[in-house]
Amino acid sequence: MKEIDSISTIKRENLDERNYFKTLLEEAYYHQMLTDNDMVNLQMQALQLLDERIYKYNGAGSSSIRKEIMEEISNSNSYTIGIYLKTFRNPDDAIKDMKEKGVEIAYQEGRKKIDKLLNVIRVMYMKVKENKLNIENDTYNDTLIGGIEGFLKIYNPDFKAQDIKITADYPLYNNLIGKLDGIEFIKEYLNSLYLENIFCKKFPEEKIKYLLYGYSHDYKELIINIFEIVLLETIGCKLVKRDIQDLIISTAELNEIYFMFKDKEKTKVKQKINSIYQEIRNELLLDNQELQKYIEKNFDYIVEIITTAVKHSTLDKVFITQKFIEN
Repeated sequence: MKEIDSISTIKRENLDERNYFKTLLEEAYYHQMLTDNDMVNLQMQALQLLDERIYKYNGAGSSSIRKEIMEEISNSNSYTIGIYLKTFRNPDDAIKDMKEKGVEIAYQEGRKKIDKLLNVIRVMYMKVKENKLNIENDTYNDTLIGGIEGFLKIYNPDFKAQDIKITADYPLYNNLIGKLDGIEFIKEYLNSLYLENIFCKKFPEEKIKYLLYGYSHDYKELIINIFEIVLLETIGCKLVKRDIQDLIISTAELNEIYFMFKDKEKTKVKQKINSIYQEIRNELLLDNQELQKYIEKNFDYIVEIITTAVKHSTLDKVFITQKFIEN
């Protein structure tokens, strides 16, 4: 990827994933890859596409349309075009393709891509349901069953491709809110949930239920990320050299962790936590690189949770103890 970036004038990291088409044009114009005439031409093509989509939306009815609906359709068009343009690993190539083939072709190709993604999502959804945790948590179950099914029933790729319109209240370890829209969000959400379930499935569900009850007696009604609670507890177990399958530590071991990190700089804490994670990875995740990457992508967040808890003497909110559960 670095090699591709080095020969690309437009850097992918400078583009907004939620407004890809718009920001790609802006970057291309900034780098003089598009002239004023090019910009006007592409904007005119986009307006023509909007007229065609509005006509299809209205059917044989009136040509008038509410402003908010027109904006929704315009955003849907831009989103769909962006889906296609993202298929080019080099953004420069995406601009060249659109200049040669036009906005209409980019939209049609994007629409085909969305249909393919919908088929992928249906398969992914079946896989997620198969590895679903048998845990009584309302948000987890409502999102996984009702929320995703609702999306597949009401998603409208023709006129509202950018919409999610579901209750995806169950939080993920790697938060996606505000990063993606539409079908891209659902695809990444399902993949994230699948990976989180794989990790949690490495522990007996009764152990997880016991742990969650220790986290809060009302865990069934709480909006929590089960994966994160389990991951943190495995780190706690490893820190005190306990079998991670225990998925619980004692109050004495909690104090041991506190004194282990007390007055330590964050870099030292990070080194220790990273070393512990390597042991967990070797023990549990050796055969799943995607899951490893998923955890490691947000690993600084885990370090931040632990260092902050040590600083404020709130480690009991991070690592659940056996004594607390028994009480």
